[in-house]
Amino acid sequence: MADEAEQVAVFASGRLVDGGASVGALAFVPDDAGRDLGDGRTLSGWSAFQGEETDEELTDAERIRVPSLAWLVTHDPAVTMVTSGHDGSVGYWVRRGDRDDGLPHWERLET
Repeated sequence: MADEAEQVAVFASGRLVDGGASVGALAFVPDDAGRDLGDGRTLSGWSAFQGEETDEELTDAERIRVPSLAWLVTHDPAVTMVTSGHDGSVGYWVRRGDRDDGLPHWERLET
């Protein structure tokens, strides 16, 4: 799994990757999944955000990063609560604080 997770990439905001913040929002776009990046990797379909990015940040290609899915899971293991076992449908999730057991609460928003 680790090798496979290194070969698939996620779109991520520079704010998340460069700033080291926890993931505050995730999106899945099925049409992106499997797209060849031309560097031996393919897109996973997942995008990750710190959660407070501006529209300008999200539309500026210079502020978008493309780390591996393995990097994302290592950076913030809580994302596996959403990504693991996902059914492949389009979706958007926002992290809404912690549950009583200390794990994050992910809310799926209607798209």
